[in-house]
Amino acid sequence: MDTLQLTESTCSACQATMEEGQIFCNDCGYPQNGTEDQKSSFHAKRVMKRRQGDEAQKRIRFARNSLYVIAGFSFLYGLFHFFVNDDMATLVSSGILAIIYLALGYWSQQKPLIALVLGLLVYLTLITIGVVLGGEPIYRGIIIKVIIIAYLAKGINSALQLRNLK
Repeated sequence: MDTLQLTESTCSACQATMEEGQIFCNDCGYPQNGTEDQKSSFHAKRVMKRRQGDEAQKRIRFARNSLYVIAGFSFLYGLFHFFVNDDMATLVSSGILAIIYLALGYWSQQKPLIALVLGLLVYLTLITIGVVLGGEPIYRGIIIKVIIIAYLAKGINSALQLRNLK
């Protein structure tokens, strides 16, 4: 009885085992036995994905820094009101808010999408509460509000892109 022997080779891109005659690697998709055009296209796509990932990481870092900036502004706001108006409640609530934003900034290193969405929701909620309950005009500090919202939104978009790349 004759037995069929399959010879194996390894993928030059990821070192996975490939069967003889197999064109594309099952693990990474590299066209080991494909044309030169297919190989160069594979490498070009890989480089573009890496660049997109690097750019997304940079935007996520900016958004993370926005969370830290919000934490700093919250704490300074509480300190200012404490020393000017002797308002301990504002100092405590601003301190708690600063801790929340610091925690979200730290958490965004592991789970950027969730942390940035929560940070944006908390920020928008605070703006809404300030307008509705505090009577604060929405246009007060509008430039800073728009910049912070834009950084957080870009960070969320980048986290989505990074998740899709993986």
